Amino acid sequence: DITGTLDDERIEPVFKIHSIHHRTEPIFHALIPGEAEHKALMGLPRAPTIKTAVSDVTECHDVHMTEGGCGWLSAVVSITPKKVDDGRRAIDAALAGHRSMKMVTIVNRDIDVSDPVRVEWALMTRWQPDRDTVILSGQKGSSLDPSRNPDGTTSKIGYDATLSPDTDPSPYISVQ
Repeated sequence: DITGTLDDERIEPVFKIHSIHHRTEPIFHALIPGEAEHKALMGLPRAPTIKTAVSDVTECHDVHMTEGGCGWLSAVVSITPKKVDDGRRAIDAALAGHRSMKMVTIVNRDIDVSDPVRVEWALMTRWQPDRDTVILSGQKGSSLDPSRNPDGTTSKIGYDATLSPDTDPSPYISVQ
């Protein structure tokens, strides 16, 4: 599947084709399982559900389903925090907005969510692991995650790499 691993077996609908009519020299479009197109089509519908959930708790600007998360298991979300705990609230909301997601990173609006270098920069300059990391145990996991527990549960993690509204932003402005 999209993670390059086998997904759970399921009973799926089956249809039988008895004949196909086509034009001369037909053009066939196919999705190759586990490739970029498959990952994009899986993740695209999740970004709006995450954005809607986060928008319920704070101002949300953008959501990017990451390539390393196969367009499914990980996202980066940009917000403008209005309250000191908005980063944490955004983590909880994002994970609720896409229950298969295993990891979310929350950044300020000045960070391009689709640029992994800028996201890592935000983590390295704005995030303190002991106070800005949320780990949730015993969560429903995705069947696409082979590391989940036998009962289907997993741990989930959220990183808050935002500046709270009461922080002076001047030391955090990137000059690059």
